[in-house]
Amino acid sequence: MQETGGDFARWINVERLGREPMTFDVVATESENAALAKSLDIEGVSDVHARGSLSRRGASGQIELTGRLTATATQACVVTLEPVSQAIDVEFTVFYTFDPGDLVIEEAEKVVGMEEPDLPELIVGSRLNLADMITEQIALALDPYPRSADAPELMDNEETLERAKQEQGVHKPFANLKDLMNKK
Repeated sequence: MQETGGDFARWINVERLGREPMTFDVVATESENAALAKSLDIEGVSDVHARGSLSRRGASGQIELTGRLTATATQACVVTLEPVSQAIDVEFTVFYTFDPGDLVIEEAEKVVGMEEPDLPELIVGSRLNLADMITEQIALALDPYPRSADAPELMDNEETLERAKQEQGVHKPFANLKDLMNKK
């Protein structure tokens, strides 16, 4: 997981997490929102609010973090570069482990499906940084190609090619060949 940097960190000590779930409620400050936007390389992030709980998963000792994240992200339009806002509202589940052996995939040619859970994240130093999880969830929710309402529509490949040919006045050297062959 990507480190968010020193400007945004929310640490939770999970070493003594017992059978009862531990809850969290994170509301990012204005400076933390700016640091988050910088780490994601987008124009802005605001209204970041993450809440949920951590609990142990049976005998494995893994920790399950479930929650909900809401935020507003602003990115540049891929066509016009105008700011485009996106409301983010996602529910998520992330697993953590103290055992590095849990991170090993046993089968070399295993195909991981969309329905299978991700490998757990390794807990180092008995603490989790919720800011890393928040950054990752926002990054996953971002529109990869944000478009403003004013952006021109895209054309399909054939239409684009024909329009380019018309605009450039493409010379077609064999265009009249059929007519010449018929005159013989």
